[in-house]
Amino acid sequence: MEAARDRVSATIGGRTRSISKIQATAMQLATKAAGGDQAAIGKFRDWVDEFETRASAVKPSQFPLTAADIEVIHAVYERMKECDREQSAE
Repeated sequence: MEAARDRVSATIGGRTRSISKIQATAMQLATKAAGGDQAAIGKFRDWVDEFETRASAVKPSQFPLTAADIEVIHAVYERMKECDREQSAE
């Protein structure tokens, strides 16, 4: 897989840029798919789906909460409700 990270020159928007081989492959596949190549459309769709599945599997929850965290949140919420009741009674 190291070869996929090797850099190649590609002309993008009229400018020569250095991109990885995997980026170049993805761009070529996307271009073929955009041109209506049915095989490329299927392969590109499968590729994107696989990348998204892998990324979501390793991505931790944005705000992981433990049982202790939830307990603290509930306690704070109950205290806030209590303060609200006291202010309403005054």
